[in-house]
Amino acid sequence: MTSGTEAAESASKRESRAEARARAARVQKVAEVLVAQHAKKEAPPGPEARLEQRIRDVEAAAQGADAGTSLATAITALVMEATKEVEPEALAEDTPTGEDAQAPAHAESIWRVRGFSVWGLAFWAALFAALQLAQWVVIALSRDYHDAISRKASLLTGLEPEDEEFPPRVRLNVPWLRKKLKRRWRAFLLLMVGVPALVLLTVPLMFASRFAFTALFTAWSAWWWVVFTAAKSARAWEPSAGPTRPPWFLRGWTVLTTRVPGLRWGALQRYGASWGRRTEEVFAPISSTERYPWVFAGLGVVRFMGSFPPMKFFVRPLIPVASAHLLEEDVAAARKALAAGANASPPEAEVPRPADVW
Repeated sequence: MTSGTEAAESASKRESRAEARARAARVQKVAEVLVAQHAKKEAPPGPEARLEQRIRDVEAAAQGADAGTSLATAITALVMEATKEVEPEALAEDTPTGEDAQAPAHAESIWRVRGFSVWGLAFWAALFAALQLAQWVVIALSRDYHDAISRKASLLTGLEPEDEEFPPRVRLNVPWLRKKLKRRWRAFLLLMVGVPALVLLTVPLMFASRFAFTALFTAWSAWWWVVFTAAKSARAWEPSAGPTRPPWFLRGWTVLTTRVPGLRWGALQRYGASWGRRTEEVFAPISSTERYPWVFAGLGVVRFMGSFPPMKFFVRPLIPVASAHLLEEDVAAARKALAAGANASPPEAEVPRPADVW
């Protein structure tokens, strides 16, 4: 019985030694591959010596020669050493040098301006355009509700509403859409008809003419933005009984082309007359804006800040009400000025509009 047990133990030890030798052989093959990879690279002698030492530790642990280090610990140390040394060199291999490195850097610099990515700007511009389009579609379908909100706001603030009461509903108001497009086209023409005058004013500035034209055109656009902010109320479009004074830019152009030597040309005067005919239909809101420029400029700033989505849903119905309140103050000021001049208040039916007084 004892001899059988000894024979079994002897066979088991032989199998364990065979398995250890097989594992050692496999680990040695892996180590040889790693050493071959490192041999292809110009590695410093220090890391290569450490790697060879790790390989010897694995061989000794597999054969049982080193009782202080287990096989698993030796293999783990070998893998960590190999990974630490191979990965930086592999990354260095992928990194282009010389002309290959300059080409991608130059290509990348084309799409980056002062640290900002052009592709990022394009994405945000496309997103903003999509939001604006969606906002416009929603407003076009829910315009009746905006008008109802404006009417309620007028009643709550003690102002006579400009629209009759009606049940709002979701719909596409085609007549309103056509009117909206006509107004946008008219605003564009009113803006562009003054561009020749801006060009004439900036030509003498020579090299700075481009920057001067940009500044003047921005101010010119802002002025019309303020005018059409005041014109959001129907009260700004009511015709006056008396003659209305031309706006400031037409008066200035008339003085420039009739009194300044060198500019008293018939072509410039005919352009001024055509400019006046094109602008005549908006003399009424321009007149109110001229009398209270800073007040309506503030309202224009509020309208501009509220034009971004989704703020326009909340600000748009209130702009006509605010403009109507400012125009009502204008009418009250006209009554006071007329009363102070005549020492008597005229009958209600004969109270003129502000354009009749100034």
